[in-house]
Amino acid sequence: MEPLKFHPVSEIFPSMPQAEFDALVADITANGLREPIHIMGDSVVDGRHRYRACLQAGVEPQFVVVPDGTDLNALVISLNLRRRHLDESQRAMVAARLANLPLGSNQHAQICAPSQDSAAEMLNVSRRTVQHARAVLEHGAPELATAVDSGVIAVSSAAALSRLTVDAQQAVLSRTPQEIRAIAQDVGNRIQSAGVVGQSAVRIFDEVAQATGLDGAQQLAVVQVLKDQATPLPTPMEAKRIASEGAKGLLVLGSDGCYHTAPGDPGENARMQQWLNLREGLEPLAKLKFSANEAFASIPPYQQKNVTDWLSSAVPYLNQLNSLWSQAHA
Repeated sequence: MEPLKFHPVSEIFPSMPQAEFDALVADITANGLREPIHIMGDSVVDGRHRYRACLQAGVEPQFVVVPDGTDLNALVISLNLRRRHLDESQRAMVAARLANLPLGSNQHAQICAPSQDSAAEMLNVSRRTVQHARAVLEHGAPELATAVDSGVIAVSSAAALSRLTVDAQQAVLSRTPQEIRAIAQDVGNRIQSAGVVGQSAVRIFDEVAQATGLDGAQQLAVVQVLKDQATPLPTPMEAKRIASEGAKGLLVLGSDGCYHTAPGDPGENARMQQWLNLREGLEPLAKLKFSANEAFASIPPYQQKNVTDWLSSAVPYLNQLNSLWSQAHA
């Protein structure tokens, strides 16, 4: 019998690690093939690892012939999700591979790639996670995709890392995902214990980064893990409900980036929001620890247009605010 080919749909799920494959060969050698291999024509549709293991063990494979016209995508997903316990990130990688199947046909069945939306629905994930997975597959180092496939790094973190150079990605992965998560947990615990935000939180991060010897790419990985672990902000409606149930004057930051209070005087609420926005802009500027000359020298060329736009808006505003403040407090 001629060796069988592997149908593209058989490869949407990640490859089995070598240690697991060796264990499968040993089991088939001792006990025979327990679950048959699904084929269509001369191609393996499901069971490529079992097929290879049978050949290596010298055991005659057992086959189930898939009828023409079968929805191969649905079949393979159903069989594999029943056997495997995959997290959301791993399923997103499968969905991305599924949506990227080549269009074409053989003599038995057309290879049809569903849309990202359809693939996301089939794997019970969001379209956004599929987009993250596609970024990993298209721009990530092979080791990065393997890390997501094996369940040791979230696909959102991997998508952020895929924007780095391949060398930088590999530098991140020189630290195991468990090490990165442990460092992120340490940073989070220290910040929470100190009860600080902003520059004080950054200083804590810098201290941990220096103590653990993180390079720039690894620091980005830790930051991404911290973002993934952060508790999402309440919706504006939920923020207003929390404020209404809390102490008088309680302000709750919502997912829209605004602070919300219990229903009250609309004008007073608007003024409070304006004050909070002003404080968020002024306070970090007042705490800068370097001179204007040093600030000017630090601006990268690609940000020159942005800085020009920001200064053209901010400087007249600050001058007018300073004039009003000086007149009121002369």
